[in-house]
Amino acid sequence: MLQQDLAFVKNVKMEDIRWQRLISSYGRAAAFPQWFHAMAHGDMEAMSNAAERLAEELEHQSTLWHATPFGVIFAMRMLGEAAGDSVRRELSAQDRERLNALLVAILETCQPIAVACAETLGHVVDMEPLPSITDLLHESELWPEDEEEDEVRWEDDPVSDQAFYSYVYYTAQILLLYKEDIRRLCDSSCTEVRAAAGELLEVVESIEVGG
Repeated sequence: MLQQDLAFVKNVKMEDIRWQRLISSYGRAAAFPQWFHAMAHGDMEAMSNAAERLAEELEHQSTLWHATPFGVIFAMRMLGEAAGDSVRRELSAQDRERLNALLVAILETCQPIAVACAETLGHVVDMEPLPSITDLLHESELWPEDEEEDEVRWEDDPVSDQAFYSYVYYTAQILLLYKEDIRRLCDSSCTEVRAAAGELLEVVESIEVGG
């Protein structure tokens, strides 16, 4: 991964992304910030509902979307922070239960995304991604502010093959960047976390991507 892309992944803020102008499985990604907030700060039900919505919007039938690499950035950051918190001994039983549920939700959300990356990058040849992940946020790649013509735009198939490939390529790079956080969770004291981490790690380690 380019140094500028690495810096972007590590430092970009939620408000820096124009989510409303990124497409996801069933429309636009405008609600992503509130779902991530619910995962981080909501009760168990709110967290579960938000994780389910994100999973549906980030990947559908092995297809990744414009919002996917950026959503995975914040999902993996949350995973890394939660993994660090999970080893704190002073956590209450309730807090530990919620933390483990969050970890499992993120790991399970990323599982089909990782599978899509491994399958696509394993089969597509003679395709180059856009030079930088930040190119995906250029005005030329974003959907217009006005959503009235979205249905027509979908019918016109406005996304290039290179853009779709870039969604997969950069999502894969982000997953690989956080591979050690996933590996660390394979030693979790929670059976469900260990299982989910092991399954995701196996797929992530099968991803072959250059750059």
